[in-house]
Amino acid sequence: MSIFNNLKWNAVSQIFKIATQVVSMVYLARLIPPAEYGIMAMATVITNFAVLFRDLGTSAAIIQKDNLDETTTSSVFWLNSFLGLVVSIIIIITSPLLSYIYHQPQLISILILLSLNFLISGTSSLHLALLERKSQFNIIAKIEIFSFLIALIVAIVMAAQGFGVYSLVCQSLVSTFGSACLLWHYSPWRPKGRPKNMIANLKQIYKFSSQLSLFNIINYFSRNLDSFLIGRYMPASTLGAYNLAYRIMLFPLTSLTFIANRSLFPILSQKKNNYNDIEKIYLNTIYLIWFITLPFITIISSLNDVFILAIFGNNWLLSADILIWLAPTAIIQSVLSTTGTIFMSQGRTGILLALGIQGTILTGLAFLIGIQHGIVELAKYYFIANVVHFIPCMFFTMHIIRSKLLKVIIKTYPLFFSAGIAYILLWNLKTNFDNSLSSLIILSLIGFSTYIVLLLPTRSIRDYISKKRYSSS
Repeated sequence: MSIFNNLKWNAVSQIFKIATQVVSMVYLARLIPPAEYGIMAMATVITNFAVLFRDLGTSAAIIQKDNLDETTTSSVFWLNSFLGLVVSIIIIITSPLLSYIYHQPQLISILILLSLNFLISGTSSLHLALLERKSQFNIIAKIEIFSFLIALIVAIVMAAQGFGVYSLVCQSLVSTFGSACLLWHYSPWRPKGRPKNMIANLKQIYKFSSQLSLFNIINYFSRNLDSFLIGRYMPASTLGAYNLAYRIMLFPLTSLTFIANRSLFPILSQKKNNYNDIEKIYLNTIYLIWFITLPFITIISSLNDVFILAIFGNNWLLSADILIWLAPTAIIQSVLSTTGTIFMSQGRTGILLALGIQGTILTGLAFLIGIQHGIVELAKYYFIANVVHFIPCMFFTMHIIRSKLLKVIIKTYPLFFSAGIAYILLWNLKTNFDNSLSSLIILSLIGFSTYIVLLLPTRSIRDYISKKRYSSS
């Protein structure tokens, strides 16, 4: 399957996922109080960490490996199934201790239920990797859309019946179980018993998967230490407000980079030594990501208070202040998240690991300093840490593919100029509007139109338009 088809099907799946997230946030946030969202966020910190041990980087190794044999495939399946079982048991055993740390007794039952996700997904992660390796994203999209839809319906019904945070728990469980069943249905591969030389087979992918797994573990701390510290030292309602702002800004944007990474990884792994093609693909990917994300970020950040009040109500006003700093952070992370695909496709997970250590140190210091000054200051220091981390990450990424960081700047500076003008315009205009939904829509249209109009004279947009005209003639 081509890059375009990969992007198309991953986009369909991810857009549907984002739509379900929006419905979930807007509808369920009015039925479930911030404190219960905060408890779910605490549980998510734990389960996100546990995800890192679900396959120890073996799924990515399956996709990246040039020659894949049956014994290696079977070895990975049994390893992942065993890891899923072990992770589930560990979460169940440690749930009382984690509940004590967070001062939330309800966390015990929530973690026990969520632990079932790992038992289920451990038996299907290989099937997903095999489908991705063959770029069968049309099948994957159908599986994910069905699972998201059923899970959302279950969550809405349960929330309306007053189940509170358990509505969110069941949403996660239903999605995981539905995906696992359909992956087994659509993937033709079946286990044929545990291989005798299982350890020897796993050694073939050990270096790649171990370095990637260590990076994921380290990267987890840089992305989740904030939720842990806020949950430990601030009220649950504050964590709920921060978590909502984080989901608004970063989840949709990381979903976009997820589309790019997932679509490109199989293709770039096949083009390991074709640096001209890789450079062209990656520069166009960066441009496309920022072209799409910058107007969204500009509108949300400049209209932060209008957006929160119009969509979520007065209970979530603290999230508006947090958005001021999480918005520019999202700009950085939307592209920073793609660098790992380059390192993995080139088999350079050692460099990825080193940069992950750097990022964890920077964000860790930012969170430890920021937590002493309040939630808004924490978001501010988080942004500063991302700026410092971004420069060396992009430098090494471009160096690996024998390109230069300057090419990224030259290609994308018109996007930032247009977004900056739109931001200034909206920031000044919003004082003349109220905090209603109609005002939000009008101002958003003004901001988006300004962004597009300013981009029209630029070369990249002209080239795109001319290509579309040529292809249609």
